[in-house]
Amino acid sequence: MIKRKKEKCLFVNVSKSLDKLLSSSKIADKYEIVFYKELEPSEITFTSYIKENNIKVVVFENSQLNELSKKQVNELIKLRLSGVEIHDSEDFYECINKRVPIIKTQDNQYFSDEIFSLKRKRRLLFFKRGFDILFFLLLFPIALPLTIIGCFFTKFTSRGTMFYSQIRVGRGGKPFKIYKIRTMKTNNGGYTVANDNRITPVGKFLRFSKIDELPQLYNILKGDMSLIGPRPEQPKYVEEYSEENPFFNLRHMIRPGVSGWAQIHLPKATPEENLKKLEYDLYYIKKYSWRLDIQILIKTIKIVLTMNSH
Repeated sequence: MIKRKKEKCLFVNVSKSLDKLLSSSKIADKYEIVFYKELEPSEITFTSYIKENNIKVVVFENSQLNELSKKQVNELIKLRLSGVEIHDSEDFYECINKRVPIIKTQDNQYFSDEIFSLKRKRRLLFFKRGFDILFFLLLFPIALPLTIIGCFFTKFTSRGTMFYSQIRVGRGGKPFKIYKIRTMKTNNGGYTVANDNRITPVGKFLRFSKIDELPQLYNILKGDMSLIGPRPEQPKYVEEYSEENPFFNLRHMIRPGVSGWAQIHLPKATPEENLKKLEYDLYYIKKYSWRLDIQILIKTIKIVLTMNSH
């Protein structure tokens, strides 16, 4: 099989703010990275360089784009008309990684592309709620017998209740009670780990098949959750993550979901990957559409049917 030749991507006057972008393996998989550090604010000198080296994509620092002169802007427009893609660094990060960039440069110092301009799209959220109700009605006849069977085996193979409930944080930061079929002998509210001995044999299958998540249909019916959205966290973790990252609470602009953009990209995320999960969640809020919901739903169904978390 013949490998497709990578397009050349030119980074102009790269600074520390692009370190995170350049560390992404997805960029290296798609582009051949080229660096250019001779651009001065007064004059565009790289037009011939771009043409001679067959550069297809050019990435600038955001601050640098704001300082371009009229002459420089005209040069960039000519390049754009010739087929060269022009991006600012944050926009390019978002296009490549499908995440809103949140780059921590120093303690308590963050910046991001239009991070405070995220909006609730009221009309779309109204239809989203309608879709949730429709999905509940369609899935309930299938989910009910599976839930009953899951509860039966849970009750008769281990001591304890059939259901497990826990307080989570929902839309607007309001707490609600989430429901699952119990899969553990004991649960202290912490994260599960590999080969967790608290999980029962039946619980392993319920988790593997996602049957333990079916009681969350009740949360969807009540309006606590949506089918698709950021995964709801426990209050203690919300407090901890919010202190660490001031943008974390933006996840609560919409209802949390049973599945979501972050879940399908990081199905086995660790606590250390919270920043990456947040970037996916904010991308979902920013780019929300019914097409994106369907894309996530199809991917989720594939994961469940193949019992594969990758």
